[in-house]
Amino acid sequence: MKVMNNPKLKKLALKAQGALVRRVVRLPKPIKRKIAGKPITIDGQTFDLSLQVMLKLFGPPPNHLPSVAENRADNDVQGTWLAQPDIDDIITDEFTIDVSDGDSIRLRRYRDRHANKNNQPALVFYHGGGYVGGSLESHHLVCQHLAADGKCMVIAVDYRRAPEYPFPTPVNDGLSAYRYIASNADKFGVDPTRLAVGGDSAGGNLAAVVAQQTKEDAYPPKLQLLWVPWVDMNHERASYELFATGFFLERSKMRWYTDHYLDDKTDKTNPMASPIFGDVQGVAPAVILVAGFDPLRDEGIAYADKLKEAGVETELKVYETMPHLFPLFAGEIEVAKVAFKDATRALRGLDDVKKYQYS
Repeated sequence: MKVMNNPKLKKLALKAQGALVRRVVRLPKPIKRKIAGKPITIDGQTFDLSLQVMLKLFGPPPNHLPSVAENRADNDVQGTWLAQPDIDDIITDEFTIDVSDGDSIRLRRYRDRHANKNNQPALVFYHGGGYVGGSLESHHLVCQHLAADGKCMVIAVDYRRAPEYPFPTPVNDGLSAYRYIASNADKFGVDPTRLAVGGDSAGGNLAAVVAQQTKEDAYPPKLQLLWVPWVDMNHERASYELFATGFFLERSKMRWYTDHYLDDKTDKTNPMASPIFGDVQGVAPAVILVAGFDPLRDEGIAYADKLKEAGVETELKVYETMPHLFPLFAGEIEVAKVAFKDATRALRGLDDVKKYQYS
């Protein structure tokens, strides 16, 4: 039986490949340079050497479009390849809440076993994956380390995904989860006046939408942490062309995600789908972390500019050597480690958003 046709065997093969990937990125720099060949420089930016080697040896063929099932399986395993290690002192439990259509979704809470059980700052986290892939499992280690290093609880939202549940269901799930947590703060042990929203890619999209839609709630977010956010489904900026192929996330894959997520293409300019078209007056302060080698680079920068123009306190960091997926690489890649520290430093500032300082 072929491995590719057997999900269990493929998962084992991907895990074994992950161990090999980690060994490769730890090779001495001269050996990695010999394997990688000429440095890749685009738009004045030079791609990370370790990731260049990884792509050369293990990257998919250009413009590869998987099935939905393959995409989800790959995300869950590959999300751990270069991630931080498991943390024993971060414990998890799960809650189920009712959402629209008579359905329910899971919330997974991460907290330090030594921290107080009540009145804690918290990050409501939305995983990435183009609204098609990604899951609580793909971002499990990321959430552990956000909780540990950010000195806060993390509550990850298992929103429903396209194509089974296209727009606006995932957004409605994200909003329902945030409002449920804020309204039931005692149940979760959190302080509703110290809530943040955050996520990567599609999760950054969802966090930005939630920040806009809840800004007049009794307990609006105090911070929005947007990591490589997907904020505009209507317009492909220059970075879509510059990084169209070859850097983990490709232009063809972004179009594939959009096609699966939006049944009605007129929704591309709906602020609930593309928060760059929304009203950002009075939204929470933002920390936006953008990758240089990413089709979404320019829209992340544009969203930061929009927030700043509206008078929203905003910190923008561009990690020029990184690709889109780098939030998942902080276990092995040095620049990704720096970015993760920037993110958790922001979370530690939940008591006072004016204390964010970046070196």
